[in-house]
Amino acid sequence: MIKDRVIQLIYRIIFLTLSLLGLIESFGLFANQKFGFECLIYYTTLSNLLCFIVMIIVSVQNVKDVKNKNLSGCNEKITKLKFYSTIAILVTFLVYNILLTDNMFHPGWNNLGNLTKHIFCPLLFVFDFILFDKHHSIKWYDCLLCAGLPMLYVLFILVRGALLPADFVGTIYPYFFLNVSELGLGGVLLWVLILFVVFILIAGLFYLYDKIEIENKKLKFYLEKKSS
Repeated sequence: MIKDRVIQLIYRIIFLTLSLLGLIESFGLFANQKFGFECLIYYTTLSNLLCFIVMIIVSVQNVKDVKNKNLSGCNEKITKLKFYSTIAILVTFLVYNILLTDNMFHPGWNNLGNLTKHIFCPLLFVFDFILFDKHHSIKWYDCLLCAGLPMLYVLFILVRGALLPADFVGTIYPYFFLNVSELGLGGVLLWVLILFVVFILIAGLFYLYDKIEIENKKLKFYLEKKSS
């Protein structure tokens, strides 16, 4: 774990810069792109936006600590939300690189946006949690709660798809595994169940990591939060 707050701040500035570029590309604000809000129906955009907002909050505290000469320590700001966001963005990385590989390479700015939103920023955010956050605060039930936001997203997409008119022109189901028209409701629910289990398993691994600490060159495991 790295406790140098200056290093943390530099790292977070790099993340925020890349994340902002990725979000700008999503809304079509680069050259020769069409501006629009359709990107907000994509889990990728929403998870990146969530992480961008969370990192701003963490970075503001980081700046205050550095300004006050508090140069050593770990992030203790909104740690549970940061944990949920870490799992959310990691799933973005895994789904894109396992299920959506056909979309990996596009020309120009689109390729830069894809790599930024699906690979660079997710990995940077995950390592921020691993390297810079105070641990031993995650509870077992947080592994279940972290799936709450993705499940709300699924509900939003399914309800939206059911309410859109038959002659709607545009993207109805942004991902093939949510396409009720092609997979049927049963097929979509099966995919949702699979992804839910993946969320829980990934969160469980991070939960175990959260409880591990090396003290006096010995590996220790804390099931409960350490008393300060």
